[in-house]
Amino acid sequence: METQEEKLKELRIVQEKMDTLQSELDRLKAKVKKNEKLTPDETKFFGELGWLSALAVTIAAIASTI
Repeated sequence: METQEEKLKELRIVQEKMDTLQSELDRLKAKVKKNEKLTPDETKFFGELGWLSALAVTIAAIASTI
């Protein structure tokens, strides 16, 4: 069984990843607002955002067990 400390550590790691993703989304949003062309990788990034919902569920599950 995981200890509360381990769960908090895992939650911090997930939060860091979310912060990184938010920064990337903000950057891309600004680029879209300026009508700048997106690279194929940026377009792919937008297309793969569905897994973010799974990450959000993970965060909620971890937080609920603390």
